[in-house]
Amino acid sequence: MENSRRTSRWRELPLTLPAECAGLVTDLRELKARSGLNLAELAEATAISKSSWERYLNGKQFPPRHAVAALCQVVGETDAGILARWALADAAWSCREHGIAADRVRSSPTTEHAAAVGPDDPAPPRHPGPLHRALLAASVFITRRPRTATAGVVLACAAMITPAAIYHMAHGATRASRARPPVCRLGSCEGRNPRTTACEDPVTVASHTADDGTRLEIRLSPSCRAGWIRTRPTHKGFRIEITGPGGHRQSAVVTTLPSDQGPVTTAMISAAHPARLRACYYPSARQPGRECFDGADAPA
Repeated sequence: MENSRRTSRWRELPLTLPAECAGLVTDLRELKARSGLNLAELAEATAISKSSWERYLNGKQFPPRHAVAALCQVVGETDAGILARWALADAAWSCREHGIAADRVRSSPTTEHAAAVGPDDPAPPRHPGPLHRALLAASVFITRRPRTATAGVVLACAAMITPAAIYHMAHGATRASRARPPVCRLGSCEGRNPRTTACEDPVTVASHTADDGTRLEIRLSPSCRAGWIRTRPTHKGFRIEITGPGGHRQSAVVTTLPSDQGPVTTAMISAAHPARLRACYYPSARQPGRECFDGADAPA
């Protein structure tokens, strides 16, 4: 009776939710009911926030793979079957996200206005304004004296383009001369926060998706000649570590999720080349082991 009471409290799933995703959410709700835990207790048992579970179980946000596996572990359920259904739902959710983006483009105000006026609707009468009258007069002049009109257009274009070209060339040189130098370089970048320096030209030289779905990237700033790891955490309690030339290391331990859902980075480490950087990911204290990758295959 308790399980049925808990299940009946769930909201109706969004009608736009793909069938595969709706089926996965239903499975997760059933597993939660079997656990006998409320959302706060489930958050503590899985190290995933209560608000995240609320979004997953109401179809507002797609649950990551490690969240599904954690719920199965709490209930004592074999996760092979549900993780296979998770993979199908993940593909369906990705297609849905692309469809929403396309719908937003098709539903722009210009498109909606064009759809509101049918092809057979009579256009409202318009009175010619000064610009309209000037264009009509120019059309008559071009029809009567085409050579004179062509010469005038060429001269007018030249008069407008030449000053504009000179202006942009001069200001382009000024901007180049005022380019801000990097705040640090190589060893002077060691231990600094990449988000608060002027190393504003970073590139991703290597990336890796961990077994629990966490996406990690090795970032390198060519101007500062320093690198770091960037990730968007999906759970707390993990550690990321970057190793540079000479075995120098910088690491970050995620104990709380960022309130703005922004990325988490390690401090910077000096590196003249991406091949000298190596990143390691430690899932949590409850999951010993690590996953490492490096920038050896990145372009110079």
